[in-house]
Amino acid sequence: MIKEIVQFTDTLDEGFKSLGTKVREGLHILIKVVEESENIFLDVDNVQYERYTKKLPETDFLQKCKFLSVNAWCIDTNKCFDLPTKAIHSCSPFCVAFKREHLEGGVKYEANQQKNKKQIDERFGDYFTKALDLLPDQQEREKYKVFKAFFSQGKYKTALETIAHTFATKVDHLDLQLQDVVEQLEQANNKDEKELYKQQKASLELQKEHFKPLEDSDYIIFYLDEPLKKYKAAHQVYLSDKLFNTSDYNTSSDEQGDIYGTNNFLNGYNQKMPFLMHKTATFDINGRISDKEAKALYEFQQVLGRKTLPNPLPLFIYKEELQASIISLYKENELKLSYKEIIEKLWERHDKDFENYYLLFYTNTKDGLVFKDFDFVTKFEYELRDKEGRKWLVEDLFDIKYQVELSNIFIFQSQILQIIFNNNLVVKAKGDKWVYKYFDDIEEKYCKSAKNYLNVMRYRQACYDFIYKSKRQAISQHMFHEMMKTSILEDIRLDKVENNQHSELGNIRRKLNIWFSLYEKFNNNTHTINTMASNLKKYRQFVEELTEDKADLETASIEQFAFTAGQVIYYILQKSKSADTSYQSLEPYLQQVRCEELKKAISRDFARYKHENYSAKFEKAAAFVLTYETTTNLKKVLPELLAGIFSKNYLFSDKSDKKTETETESNK
Repeated sequence: MIKEIVQFTDTLDEGFKSLGTKVREGLHILIKVVEESENIFLDVDNVQYERYTKKLPETDFLQKCKFLSVNAWCIDTNKCFDLPTKAIHSCSPFCVAFKREHLEGGVKYEANQQKNKKQIDERFGDYFTKALDLLPDQQEREKYKVFKAFFSQGKYKTALETIAHTFATKVDHLDLQLQDVVEQLEQANNKDEKELYKQQKASLELQKEHFKPLEDSDYIIFYLDEPLKKYKAAHQVYLSDKLFNTSDYNTSSDEQGDIYGTNNFLNGYNQKMPFLMHKTATFDINGRISDKEAKALYEFQQVLGRKTLPNPLPLFIYKEELQASIISLYKENELKLSYKEIIEKLWERHDKDFENYYLLFYTNTKDGLVFKDFDFVTKFEYELRDKEGRKWLVEDLFDIKYQVELSNIFIFQSQILQIIFNNNLVVKAKGDKWVYKYFDDIEEKYCKSAKNYLNVMRYRQACYDFIYKSKRQAISQHMFHEMMKTSILEDIRLDKVENNQHSELGNIRRKLNIWFSLYEKFNNNTHTINTMASNLKKYRQFVEELTEDKADLETASIEQFAFTAGQVIYYILQKSKSADTSYQSLEPYLQQVRCEELKKAISRDFARYKHENYSAKFEKAAAFVLTYETTTNLKKVLPELLAGIFSKNYLFSDKSDKKTETETESNK
């Protein structure tokens, strides 16, 4: 994996690596070093500074500070110069960065005071001892000691007090203007005037953002006004020492100048935690990487953290043209394209290139970068075709005006998985935004039910492999059957009737459409002519013939029996005068595994409503069902039983006993 990531990172240009870099919220202060004759000092009378919050745009000044800080920052707080306290997050002789919480009045300041720990003022000496060592010669180190003195002598506090006073004055002035505008807004009668004052009010409030007091979580970052190349040179010295997990196993430079050491990329190795180390191994470490590889891995980690690459991320190691096209697309669209959108844009021109690549799914957490999945994809299949080359199709088999042509794998994802898993795996959010929870934490309380939650957790990895890795065997026919069965039975259990409408009827019929239309598509071994969809039409024809005394009952199959039983069950339940007419009343039938028990359940309900009128068609179908014999487990024909219940019912007569089906979809 390391080799592939390094090769991929090497294909990214420096411009792309810096995309997505964000200004840190807080106060950014730029100071010049002045050399006059033999005197070197900081020009504290002409300091540049700006406050930044997420509500404000990035100015040219902030853009400059942003790239200076990138080349002055620690790899992580375990590699900073301020151990063990980790208060100063910069690692450069030209930059000092810490949070407001470490100054007087801040939460960390108060905590250190209570525990009698060193405050940040007492840490600058050790910080600069290490930071100045990053410079190439003694003369340079002497020059920038003025920056060290600025902190060790407390002069930085004077600068912050001056800035705070300036901010307070600005805020007071803006508050007076704001008060005046608010009064004018309240007195305005004209609509245009009101709109004008509202805009002025919003403008003044935004201006106040520039001068608002610092919060504990805000950074205070001091920069020396030096060229970016100086920052980079010093930072490279820092990185060359800190990019490895530990320097204890570093080799000496070889003939090419390369140093080899222990990998720090997503590596939990820690000498201070012996319980993480092998006890029986004959070696301390299992391998080394070069400093160049360590730098590439660090850059890759930074790029992923800035969300400038799609997720999942295809690593086309040997397809430079395709990789360049992906990066170009991402740049052109301001980093807003998803993996799906990238594939759709490139498939027409590069369909033959989508093979033999690595696919990485990653997550940026509060604890850092986490790889959720990394796998090799031999060939990506964007289009969905059956063995005859036809597009997959969900037919409208249950009269719900729901038919979908699944021309590609992403339509399957959004139109099918979203329905099967009740918007809990593939989530349609506000504004036509889609959220995919293949690897996210999913809380049971936000799922439709506990069983639906388990359904999602059980099959989501298989669905991810099926869609993104084209592993067609990932979802077997049995798995598809189980996920559909669980989903539909839960809808039946959760159904409610309000205003003569079933809450789950639309969901159930849509899922039955999917189940009967796609079941054979997941049989990767054989080709089936008699599909569930084609058989469904035959079952309906059988019931029609049965009611007309034309059916061959001697050769009737168990599937025909199950479908007819469903028709009989639905007809009987329509006679119910119960206050609760939800589909929950189906559960006593759906739980049966033996034919005799199902027939007993039908007979009981028939006897309960025997005073009702029954059609001749019903009597013929009921006679067939109640005399049918089989020892087969009825769970095997549950789809046919459900189809009989939720299909158009053929047992109502054409005369007065026919009931109008008042059920309508309440959840389209």
